[in-house]
Amino acid sequence: MRLEFDRFTVVLDACVLFPMFTRDVLLTLADHGFYNPKWSDRIHAEWTVNLISRLQASGVAVNPSAQIDAVRRTMDRAFPDALIRNVPPDSGAVLPVDPKDRHVVMAAVAVRADAIVTFNLKDFAVDHLHAELSIEVIHPDSFVRDLIDLNETRAAGAFRELRARKRHPPWEVGELIERARRSGLQQTAAWLEGEDIRRLL
Repeated sequence: MRLEFDRFTVVLDACVLFPMFTRDVLLTLADHGFYNPKWSDRIHAEWTVNLISRLQASGVAVNPSAQIDAVRRTMDRAFPDALIRNVPPDSGAVLPVDPKDRHVVMAAVAVRADAIVTFNLKDFAVDHLHAELSIEVIHPDSFVRDLIDLNETRAAGAFRELRARKRHPPWEVGELIERARRSGLQQTAAWLEGEDIRRLL
């Protein structure tokens, strides 16, 4: 995917908002002006319900619903134009897409998004959406690396800010890199490991 620094519009699928680290990386880069993030109420519902279920299954003592709802509200306040309020019904153009993911594509259609970022590439009929709707479907690792290529120094500043927010406990640079690797952001982790970049973090 060829990106330009023109505030292109990207729909974030629930599966990239569900993991804390991936969500933090994507939203921090958006906050630094790399792109316009978008999501719908249904996307919000998917990632929050799944995260609540995961935490409850892990045996957390406190009901996490209020905390996760607070994260959702914080996202909407931080990006007041991100919530797509009028998502049209499925159209014939999205029939090759897995039925459970068609609403994500229709959200992208509603805002004329340039791309959808998702871990689930196989469910999105990638070639079809590119050819028929001019929507790129891209893995978050590839997307982040594309953003980095636009301006490495600016991207390093975004990661430095992300790390600075982690205080309980604080994250060393190695922790940041390892979390990127564990989150499936392998290319991003390799970039963070570079000697010239580590010193900027």
